[in-house]
Amino acid sequence: MKQFLIAAGSIGLSFIVPVLIRKFKFFSEWRTLYAVVGIVYLGAVVVAGRVSYGAKLGFDIAGISVQPSELVKIVFVFFVASSFKKSLEFKNVVITTALAAFHVLILVASKDLGAALIIFMVYLTMLYVATRQPLYILAGLGAGSAASVVAYHLFNHVRVRVLAWKDPLAAYDNGGYQVAQSLFAIGTGGWFGMGLFQGEPMSIPVRESDFIFAAIAEELGIIFALCMTLICVSVYVMFLNIAMQLHNIFYKLVALGLGTCYIFQTFLAIGGVTKFIPSTGVTIPLVSYGGSSLFSTIIMFAIIQGLYLLREDEEEDIERKK
Repeated sequence: MKQFLIAAGSIGLSFIVPVLIRKFKFFSEWRTLYAVVGIVYLGAVVVAGRVSYGAKLGFDIAGISVQPSELVKIVFVFFVASSFKKSLEFKNVVITTALAAFHVLILVASKDLGAALIIFMVYLTMLYVATRQPLYILAGLGAGSAASVVAYHLFNHVRVRVLAWKDPLAAYDNGGYQVAQSLFAIGTGGWFGMGLFQGEPMSIPVRESDFIFAAIAEELGIIFALCMTLICVSVYVMFLNIAMQLHNIFYKLVALGLGTCYIFQTFLAIGGVTKFIPSTGVTIPLVSYGGSSLFSTIIMFAIIQGLYLLREDEEEDIERKK
């Protein structure tokens, strides 16, 4: 019921967002506001956030768990897009990179490593597309690799997840139980699944959010799960499609950033469940339980709908000039 109410409110708001995107042209001018809002929201979680599974993820407001990092991902995309629209000079790139790194460091401090990874990859992608400098990508990947090693030695729960990824059965009683149960469920379901309500998803910890993919694969089968994954990939392709068709660099980068955020979060969620990568504790957008994730994803889609309207306006302007 709680998820339904959040979905209903989000869909109602999503009717307004495309109109705002189309009508108002000043969203690209709020670079400082986006940076301040993102840092303040994430900082508030570090100071007063509730600890969940070893990480500070959000607050409880009126019985509803709010995870600010889900909304900050959208604000962060707007910040980077507005900054790169303003200037692509080296000085501005350094300032933007420093502020982006500060977002990531705050998330690392709150041990929300999944969101930190998403913001890191979103920034690298937007940086490369805006500047077309492979050196920036190489430097970013190098810094990210070094940071991963540091995180492994600093945070015990990172070491636990890495050990569980390497051999979940050997670490069954020390963090590997969740991944092992996930693999058992996926293997039990086979190609066509056990049937709806015929599996045992209750044996998978956090099955309704982080490990929903395993429960789906067990009851509905690998083929169904693969089709669901392909739908996510096709959504990303459509995000890229609108990004390539837009002429305004700000909105082009917004579409690219939101698309990268969506697909990389999906990759982290499914990759962690299937033991392709260590588990990061993120949700599959529009599939997993989680009000903040659902709200932010629907708003993300509403923004993309607004960008489609802007593309139509751009095409009409071009036709009129011809």
